[in-house]
Amino acid sequence: MKKIALAVVLLAAINIVRAQNGNNICVWNAIRSYTQEGGSRTELESAMKCSDEATANESTAGISKTWYYRGQLYRLIVQDSVLNKKYPAATLEGIKAFKKLNEINDPKFKDWKDAYDYLNGLAGAAFNSGAREFNAKNYAQATQFFYSIKDVNDVLVARKGKLNQDINLGLSLEYACRAASSWGDKKMMLEVSKDFLAVEDSALAYYFYGVALRNNGDTVQSAKVMNDGLTKYPKDQNLLREKVVELISSERFPEATKYIDGLLENDPKLDAAWFLKGLAYSQSGKVDSAAIFYEKAVSLNPKNTNAYNNLGAIYVNKAKAIYDEMTKLGNSAEDSKKYDQMIIQIKDLYLKAKPYLERVKELNPSDEAINRTLAKINTFLESNKK
Repeated sequence: MKKIALAVVLLAAINIVRAQNGNNICVWNAIRSYTQEGGSRTELESAMKCSDEATANESTAGISKTWYYRGQLYRLIVQDSVLNKKYPAATLEGIKAFKKLNEINDPKFKDWKDAYDYLNGLAGAAFNSGAREFNAKNYAQATQFFYSIKDVNDVLVARKGKLNQDINLGLSLEYACRAASSWGDKKMMLEVSKDFLAVEDSALAYYFYGVALRNNGDTVQSAKVMNDGLTKYPKDQNLLREKVVELISSERFPEATKYIDGLLENDPKLDAAWFLKGLAYSQSGKVDSAAIFYEKAVSLNPKNTNAYNNLGAIYVNKAKAIYDEMTKLGNSAEDSKKYDQMIIQIKDLYLKAKPYLERVKELNPSDEAINRTLAKINTFLESNKK
């Protein structure tokens, strides 16, 4: 009786194991059927459920073949012209599967050479999907696709493989940075740009990482990264502009002007550099000189909204200073005479400011601050026509 009872227990255990492995067998059969026997897409879709159950089950979640089969399955889905549209995240699921396979680190797993091909296929699909989503301005999705290529590379390197020559990791991370920046996810941008700089020593990588650090509140480290970049790439315009902004923000105007001149030496027609020079002079109180540089900026780029805005602000601020003095006048005949003169001066300044502000409104109709300022100017001019 004891032997019979033991046999029953063993049989039950075997049946449980078979049931648990049944999901992996389901996936393997679907892969074989589709690739060797002309199987249908429906089989692959049914196998997705089996794979999900295998990865969720404690007894199979830690088995290498669970994730290897899953990676193969999703690679086939990506390759299928119909299924890849139905399951746009299949590429990412496939990469995650091989990443998990690597983490399990099963010494008995011997199929890494075949896995290399699957991984490279998924990397190529990820780049293409990233480009498609980027062009469609779906920046969050684009970031995920481009950034996933780093996961592929990490697995390949860990297993003594490498990306195919037509897949460039540095370029993938560059576009991941561009997408993350457009998306506006500061933390993601910081993570991606840090990896980009680790992979590629370039001016652009320093720039992206420096900006990401600044946007995440680490201005000290941001300045260090930008300075390191400028040491290696002293003529890079992005790095020079960031350095100028840093110096202007800290009111180090002579230093800022030096770097601006470096920008203009590289490209005398760079309107952004002329704008920054105007900003540096304006912040240091030399507004008349600043106006000359802003005018240069808009002559080079008629759509430089910031330069138009600051030109208008110069004259509006001068008018405000006169208006503030005017409010202090008394009721004497001499004060009345000064009052009339000041009204004329304010009108003249407003008339100079108005075309610049109207240009800003034309370029950016939703700018409420500009709309309010223009309304104020028009009211003043209407009230003082004489």
